[in-house]
Amino acid sequence: MDRRAPDYIIDPDGEVIIILRNADSPFAQPLEDTVTGMALPEPSHATQSPAQRHSTIPGPEQIKDPSPEDPAAKEKIDEPLVENCFYIQVSAKHLMFSSCVFKSVLTSGWKESIEFQQKGSIELTAESWGIEEFLIVLRAIHGKYYHIPRKLTLEMLVKVAVIADYYECKEALLAMTDAWINKLEEKIPTTHSRDLMLWLWVSWFFQLPSQFKQITSTAMSSSENQINAWGAPDSRKGSMNKTREGAFNKLILRLRRTREAFLSGKCGCGFECRSIMYGALTMQMQSSHLLSRILRLPFPI
Repeated sequence: MDRRAPDYIIDPDGEVIIILRNADSPFAQPLEDTVTGMALPEPSHATQSPAQRHSTIPGPEQIKDPSPEDPAAKEKIDEPLVENCFYIQVSAKHLMFSSCVFKSVLTSGWKESIEFQQKGSIELTAESWGIEEFLIVLRAIHGKYYHIPRKLTLEMLVKVAVIADYYECKEALLAMTDAWINKLEEKIPTTHSRDLMLWLWVSWFFQLPSQFKQITSTAMSSSENQINAWGAPDSRKGSMNKTREGAFNKLILRLRRTREAFLSGKCGCGFECRSIMYGALTMQMQSSHLLSRILRLPFPI
């Protein structure tokens, strides 16, 4: 059976065909059961080993034949699989030089590398990436910067960052980073929002310390619940939630000590003043559920 002609040829002498399946899947969509944010993509191979990441087609043992008594199932399996699929021809040498993930796949003794060494060519599978952003990363890996746009939207830049982070090829993007960031039209939001979470990715991946500080501060101060920045680095999300919870702990402790001071007479200019202040503070804390002896994190507001 003849191999399908590539949809995109980045290197006409390339030994590797990357098959991008389910291209342009929904990105950063809202989660109905959450309060705080949007979900960045989590491809099905995100938790797999480097070799498994690019070999997503199930093996024979994973495909069950339909029962003869179930003609409907047989008919369903015979239907062609509908998916947004692209074939991209690239250079193994460039992939291995720029990406330790691709290098592991092609040289570390897994079945993909054995096949590549035996045949001199191979097909690898990737899933769910945006085709335009995936091509940007692959062209950067090949040093073909003249084919790469100098201006991206915030969402496109985040998609590029997610792909480059996944394949560990950030250095290939350095020649374009300043131009992309300087030409961004979207400004950093002042409230917790989808764009703020996208900016979190940009500031973390491209190492923008002042923007990162501003973004994390906004997320911690304006989020109405525990920060769940889906797709953002887990360590950053955990650090923000820990800082936010620590600030709430200090605030609640201070409120309780102030209330106790009014009650004991250590604060206030007189009995009437202390009574008013104590009563008002107690009522406000009660309405905010802050008088319970046991408070459950993350203190939704």
